[in-house]
Amino acid sequence: MIKGLNNQQFEAVTTEGNVLLTACPGSGKTRALTYKIAYELDRLGESKKTIVAVTFTNRAADEIKRRIYSLNTDDSNLWAGTIHSFCLEWILRPYMCYLEELKNGFSICDEYYSRKLIDQLKDDYGLQFWKQVITRYKIDGSLEENEYSNLVNDYHKLLSEQKMIDFDQILHFAHQIVSRYPKVCETLKNMFHLICVDEYQDTQELQYAILAKIMKAKSGACTVFIVGDSDQAIYGSLGGVAKSRKDIEALFETDITQKELSGNYRSNQGIIDYYRNFQTSEIEIEALGKNAAHNPFIHYDRNTNKDNLATRISEIIQSRLDEGISENEICVLAPTWYLVIPLGRKLKTLLPDVNFDAVGLSPLQKNKENVWFKIARLFLVEPAPNYYSTRKRWATELVNELEELNVSFLENDIFKSKSLLKTINSIRCDEKDGLLYLEKVFSELFRLLEIELEDHPAVSQLRDTFFEGAQKRLANDDFDLAKDIDSFKRMFKSQHGVVVNTCHGIKGEEFDTVICSGLLHGKLPNWNEENLHEAANKLLYVICSRAKQELYLISETGRETGGGNAYEPTAQLLLLDYNYNN
Repeated sequence: MIKGLNNQQFEAVTTEGNVLLTACPGSGKTRALTYKIAYELDRLGESKKTIVAVTFTNRAADEIKRRIYSLNTDDSNLWAGTIHSFCLEWILRPYMCYLEELKNGFSICDEYYSRKLIDQLKDDYGLQFWKQVITRYKIDGSLEENEYSNLVNDYHKLLSEQKMIDFDQILHFAHQIVSRYPKVCETLKNMFHLICVDEYQDTQELQYAILAKIMKAKSGACTVFIVGDSDQAIYGSLGGVAKSRKDIEALFETDITQKELSGNYRSNQGIIDYYRNFQTSEIEIEALGKNAAHNPFIHYDRNTNKDNLATRISEIIQSRLDEGISENEICVLAPTWYLVIPLGRKLKTLLPDVNFDAVGLSPLQKNKENVWFKIARLFLVEPAPNYYSTRKRWATELVNELEELNVSFLENDIFKSKSLLKTINSIRCDEKDGLLYLEKVFSELFRLLEIELEDHPAVSQLRDTFFEGAQKRLANDDFDLAKDIDSFKRMFKSQHGVVVNTCHGIKGEEFDTVICSGLLHGKLPNWNEENLHEAANKLLYVICSRAKQELYLISETGRETGGGNAYEPTAQLLLLDYNYNN
């Protein structure tokens, strides 16, 4: 089960008890985490206990599941998902009756609707659209320091009136339950064999506190396996905190063994030496891979105008493909989705014969907490043998969520998920427009299930925000999104090709060639960062450490602020004295 690991990885995986694993880029962190899960799953035997893997993104959770499957390991005792999904599934939904605010049911306010409510309140308060409103809670239950606290209170009242909670409230209410009811923590600790935490350096204080409450429960023998890299802490503006081993030991009230992965099997030494200019720690990083001694290619472009940016990047991509580099070994990055999405569309137009993995080009945001997204994916992923188990799991999740929203259907059927899936598979629609297709199949599904939406205002509200968000994305000329049903369906298929993503979205991944534009002060780092210098260093460290061989950095000209001033290149790049390749 653990063959193929190096000595450091093997030691981390097989160490008994609680472990904090710090890992530099390219050292096999995800590999060690995956093998730790597989190792412990194998040791469970006939036990019914669960191994929990808390990841920063749904994409990371899916990658862990994929790797576990590739190891031919039985994953029936594995749960993997984000901390918000964890709180919903294991704390809020089972124990919502314990809180006055949740006992009569609740639905999740997705990102689009949350932003819409806050933007409306900004208008009411006369605030500029770009003003940052923080809705996070502190451990004591109060709001984080916020000059717009009255606005946030009004926002929470609007949510309460609609029996909705947002993502920050998911954490807040989960923490209230585990704080007030120790028996809940004991129950959970007895149910879990191991809790794995990925990317601990981007974990919020409230998230640490929730896990700590569980681990401090008096009964149960659950352990933790925490992995990450403090140099890659790029979510400080969202409350992420990179705690030390001593800090975590004090919070969890237990001993933790610290292990380290130091060798880099990804990048050549030249790439490593370059991104170490942005490193905040003093840890030495040595290239150990087959390409360790290869000469790096690092280019910095400050001359390309934004209007020619897509053409310039398409030329780089084509040149790398001509050299024999595969499509999925090339990555194109930018700091924000508003830069990434139009760039991805232009690249697809300029290189029609090249495949692109650009998830952000879909009009549907992958919001797995919205019940209508869960219905949509069951229609958009058509029945096929290789998707059977996945669609069956999705159907079970959908049944559970609809019942939690007090939506009754198939009342005399003990195999609801199977019957629901059969009903969905039976629905046929020839509509070519993606949104019209979803509207029609949704209506037909609810007709067949004999569900009247008018009787369920919360579900109806979620439907409105689901379609409103998609329509707004489709109407955005900068995005230029495809509207046909085939494009909708492609968002759920396994993607292959040149990756187009944000700088935050590719943490943990690696590519032969990395191309990053938008390296401008105000975009990287973003104006809203508290410590601009540190934020810029950490993002540059993450971006550059994705590359194995070649790195193209671009601070394009021609972009202006709302006040008409030209954006300047990111200061860290301007100040760095480096002999770049031409």
